[in-house]
Amino acid sequence: MRIHFLEPEKGASAMFTEWLQQEGKDIKTIQSYNQSFTELKKWLEGRYGHYAYDQVTPLDLHDWISHMQTVQRLAPATIKKRIAAVKVYWSYLIDTKQTAYDPTRKVKAKRVRESEVAPRWLTRHEQAKLLMTVEKEKREFNRIRNLAIVQCMIQAGLRIFEVVALDESDVDLNRRTLVVRRGKGNKYRVVPINKDLYRTLLAWRDSVQLEGPLFISQQGKRLTERSVQYALRHYYDQIGLEDATVHSLRHSFCKNLINAGQAIQVVAQLAGHSSIEETRRYVTASKKELQNAVERISWEK
Repeated sequence: MRIHFLEPEKGASAMFTEWLQQEGKDIKTIQSYNQSFTELKKWLEGRYGHYAYDQVTPLDLHDWISHMQTVQRLAPATIKKRIAAVKVYWSYLIDTKQTAYDPTRKVKAKRVRESEVAPRWLTRHEQAKLLMTVEKEKREFNRIRNLAIVQCMIQAGLRIFEVVALDESDVDLNRRTLVVRRGKGNKYRVVPINKDLYRTLLAWRDSVQLEGPLFISQQGKRLTERSVQYALRHYYDQIGLEDATVHSLRHSFCKNLINAGQAIQVVAQLAGHSSIEETRRYVTASKKELQNAVERISWEK
């Protein structure tokens, strides 16, 4: 039987990316789909010594799922996302007439309700410790800027790529609004600015001459996601938050609103969630809250 190999990975990835762009997918989704396809390709190459799209069977895919569950011990939600991405990849192959066979058609992952999985948010005490740590930053430029960045996520719920994409013109301190022009799924939304965020944004604007990007390096260039991640990881390490991520700040924004008694529909709109189910996760108890609950009934104090 003749085996058809894909062209070198860069070319295949570029073609898939172009197709996804034509389908209207945003950059984050495209990156996620490409990464999932790469993970499957690596696993198949490790198993058979090569990858050929017209040789992949449903059994291969089920074995891959089993590998992710038992060997990699990935979260059900992660496995579900990878399978969804691989299904899209075969849709691309079929749509571009590279194959007529879809081995993913009968492959399904166990459904995981988003509301059953509590994300990692920071407690109010942890949020206070983080802000205090940023305020101790010795370099004034970094201190003022990083406080504004952190508050954009904690007080306005912005994702990291939304923060670095902000332009100076997206912030209206008179009307106290912040415009996210290209959120997840290229969605546009307007977020109110509260007193805490207003104070830090005003301080940042007063400290630097801005033209174009809102958050810049000392060389005047727009900050990258990686640079923000690096800075936050440094702060997290100082206060022992090893399991926290940049996205934990956005999660904290949603959890703070829920704890303040805000309606779930309000939280969903402010966070730019595409589904109420996504917002329900913040009503779910975290691992730490569950641990604290059972500790309270322990005989050993």
